[in-house]
Amino acid sequence: MIEHDVQQTITMRDILRARTGEAHERLHTHSMFADMFDGSLSRASYCRLMQRFHGFYAPLDQAVLDAIAGMDQGIRPYPYAKRATFLAQDLVDLGAATLGPEQSPQCKRVSEIVTPATLGGVLYVIEGATLGASQIDRAAQKLLGTQGIGGRSFWAWGRAQNRQRWSMANAYLEHLGAQGICVDDITRGAQQTFEALADWLAPLDEGAVNEGAMNEGALADREQKP
Repeated sequence: MIEHDVQQTITMRDILRARTGEAHERLHTHSMFADMFDGSLSRASYCRLMQRFHGFYAPLDQAVLDAIAGMDQGIRPYPYAKRATFLAQDLVDLGAATLGPEQSPQCKRVSEIVTPATLGGVLYVIEGATLGASQIDRAAQKLLGTQGIGGRSFWAWGRAQNRQRWSMANAYLEHLGAQGICVDDITRGAQQTFEALADWLAPLDEGAVNEGAMNEGALADREQKP
């Protein structure tokens, strides 16, 4: 924690929230989540979304575990839970078998983001993401029309674990700060993870694609005018 005066204590979470708000908001406006919440998302589109998440978390899980293993001895290990296992099972349940890493699309960029120095920021993003799992899980259950968790175990796990995971992440952030890990490095990890996830999901975002096409059309019109 960082004490600014007797009355006010600013936590690492406060700092990260203030510094990454814009990048975080970009994910909130993704069209697929909007469609899921209003009930208009198709099963096929949902399957594509889950495939995309698997391609993000499969390399991220390994990168996080490698970073934890590389932390200095004075820093306690973080009990990370891999996400790709849930997503792989969901894809099987949805009838979309996953390919091996060499065949299926993987977000290799995350391997460059996660380091012992940036780990805290990465965890801030991915553990914080479990907080939205409750709403998404309810929407996914309605979309799939089943009582079991097949096809949505990733969201169901996040829904069940979100309070515990978020509390653990915030306690770990304070631990990292107390151990002298640079706040700017942690911030960079959070910022780059938000950006990497948003960029990875962008091809599925119809709103962003349409806006980009409109902007390109407007630019072309301007260029054609004398």
